Amino acid sequence: MYRSIGDLRSAAMALPREAYVDPHIFDAEVEKVLRAGWLPVARVSDVAKVGDYRCVDLLDVPLVVVRDDGGALNVLSRVCRHRGMLVVDGSGNRRDFSCPYHLWRYGLDGRLLFAPAMDRAELFDASRCALTMIAHEEWGGWVFVNLSGSAAPLAPSLQRLRERVTDVDPEPLVTAAVLEFDSPWNWKIMVENFLESYHHIGPHATTLQQSNPGFGTYATDDAGAFTILENPSVEGADAFVVACIFPLTLLAITQGDVPWAVWYQFDRLEHERFLLRIHLLLTPEQAAIPEVVAQYCNALRMIHIEDIAVCEGVARGVRSSLYSSGPLSHLEGCLWHFHQYLKGCFG
Repeated sequence: MYRSIGDLRSAAMALPREAYVDPHIFDAEVEKVLRAGWLPVARVSDVAKVGDYRCVDLLDVPLVVVRDDGGALNVLSRVCRHRGMLVVDGSGNRRDFSCPYHLWRYGLDGRLLFAPAMDRAELFDASRCALTMIAHEEWGGWVFVNLSGSAAPLAPSLQRLRERVTDVDPEPLVTAAVLEFDSPWNWKIMVENFLESYHHIGPHATTLQQSNPGFGTYATDDAGAFTILENPSVEGADAFVVACIFPLTLLAITQGDVPWAVWYQFDRLEHERFLLRIHLLLTPEQAAIPEVVAQYCNALRMIHIEDIAVCEGVARGVRSSLYSSGPLSHLEGCLWHFHQYLKGCFG
């Protein structure tokens, strides 16, 4: 299906209904797009100290991000190498991971440290029973993983994006709050909504349209691993930049005197549903002031509630047999970049 996407930005069309509603297409995307790409699982600051860990389930793969005794950051499978029990859940700080089923104990680097009553098992070799290590990279303060283990290195492909956010570097920012929203629509509907500000004139008419008018926004000419949407502001307001590191790392970073950012994280991903976690990223100084955090959270919640209505409406519309895709505006250039990326994933 994605092979039929045209190569001319000026003649771009929206995706056909099957892209949003066909579970077989979603299954193919999981293998060719999501597992094959780089996906964010945590902020580096979430696991800053030795023993800090944070668990995440990514495309039904249970993972743990952890800082080991040597200070290295590891991403490990949480699945015990004995009978498949999960060795840890949640987040916190600990010295090792102990499986609650048969008490196999693992180090923070994944090595098997202890396995009771295995001395008579001829096939047991502790050196071959470590928790599986997952390919990962750190960039911009995020921890990214690649489930396929075969993706090209991430950082070199993001050089232009790094240059763009040099003045508002997200790396020092910390997680100040996380808002959660059940989202009963296909993941691409969320990505596409995030990547265009044309709709500021509609659902955000009294909010973002007043500070960052939709008709003044534009996609840059970048292509490949990411796309950038510039959102200039009216006088007295802050401009911001929207970016997607493909396939689904959604970021918005402000350009005001005090930088802050937003990260949209996808969890429990199904073909027509996911849990959205909106991470508010602030400077450590701002994050320590409850009133400031509450003010930002209220604004983010209001904006996203405006987006929920249109995302739900699109989800209902594309399920209709009467839906057929229409032409995209020049204000939706990032959608064209996103669709070209999908096309490239399918060859």
